[in-house]
Amino acid sequence: MIKKENLEFCFKGKRTYVQGPDIFDAVLEKLKNYFDLDKINTIKYSAYEMLYANAYMSIVKDFNKNDYEKINSLITFKFESTQYYIVVSESKNEIKCSNNYSEDIVNENSIITSDRIEFKNILNDSLTEIIVSMNKYYLQNTVTKDGKWIVTKFEYNSFQDLNGIKNKMIELKLKNNFNNKLTKSIITIDNEAVGYLYFTLI
Repeated sequence: MIKKENLEFCFKGKRTYVQGPDIFDAVLEKLKNYFDLDKINTIKYSAYEMLYANAYMSIVKDFNKNDYEKINSLITFKFESTQYYIVVSESKNEIKCSNNYSEDIVNENSIITSDRIEFKNILNDSLTEIIVSMNKYYLQNTVTKDGKWIVTKFEYNSFQDLNGIKNKMIELKLKNNFNNKLTKSIITIDNEAVGYLYFTLI
């Protein structure tokens, strides 16, 4: 193990779980202390289980899921050609705060067509936070509002693609829809592809 860090969260609005974007962004802040983010590429986030409490993250080079009692999220990336893993596991520390949160700006300013949604970004939120709101709104309006759409995986080419997104056009284009249960979308910023986003209906 390279390092173990605590992660602390506040719930968003009335939610009683921590969203994938909040987990990813919290990990990113910690990661800055150990790596030059400009040299990181091939970033993948996978959700294993819902996170209902604060957590801790472990940075490792060798990963075996059997070594962990519980995994909530797994993030992988390459740094100077070496593969690293970040395991996020729920701790026993309760989350004791919540922040007001609304997706209205994204919803009201997004344009939906049959296979895509686009949003001219006017927010200071992270790219991950914005695209998750966009995709949920898109799927609710084009596939079904029955059930709950949640993000289960996303991939980025590099961290550099996530910066300087204010006033840029963010677009999600649906690439695959597997029986209206699992979807895969291409993420583009000003028409440049930067990764993929996966959602599941539960």
